[in-house]
Amino acid sequence: MASIDLNWEKFLGKGDEASFEAIYITYVDDLFAYGMGLGYQRETCKDAIQDTFMKLYLCRNDLRQIENIAGYLFKSFKNRLIDLARKNRNNDSIESMEDRFTIEVTVLDNIIENETRAILKKRVGLLLNQLTPNQQEAIYLKYVVGISHKEIAVILNMREESARKLLYRAMEKLRQKATEANLFDKTVVLTLINLFCQLM
Repeated sequence: MASIDLNWEKFLGKGDEASFEAIYITYVDDLFAYGMGLGYQRETCKDAIQDTFMKLYLCRNDLRQIENIAGYLFKSFKNRLIDLARKNRNNDSIESMEDRFTIEVTVLDNIIENETRAILKKRVGLLLNQLTPNQQEAIYLKYVVGISHKEIAVILNMREESARKLLYRAMEKLRQKATEANLFDKTVVLTLINLFCQLM
């Protein structure tokens, strides 16, 4: 059993505070980046994270049916962001905010040599900007966070098959854009394939 699953089990079973802290540490940075990617302000993201984990702690006895903690946290966090933003904005601005997810290409930091990292990050960033906000959000959840297709479907309010198609089409679009004449070299194409092959 993975350590996060073990911590989740111990937290649900005993209210173990060390396990709760481990869960928080595991997901807090990814949640914050996700909120920023959705276009929310830093303080709103911080408040939503605090509220999400407070709810998690207080309602743990009602969460025994939850099998995927990551999916639950990201869905709860996104809903809380929307609730907080509604206090300060009208519904139209909330809806438009949900349609502008953007990815920061930080996942490359650990796999690309220092001397080529800046160039490749810029090029891959340009490629990712060719995707729709939904495609970017799905790639972030799948590749960076490691959430299943089923959980992505829940977060994005779509069927699991639709989530699979969304990721597949995003992958195909990345490959198409990367191989257009004189735009990107072979290194970038291979990097993208290696980065995103698990989306298939």
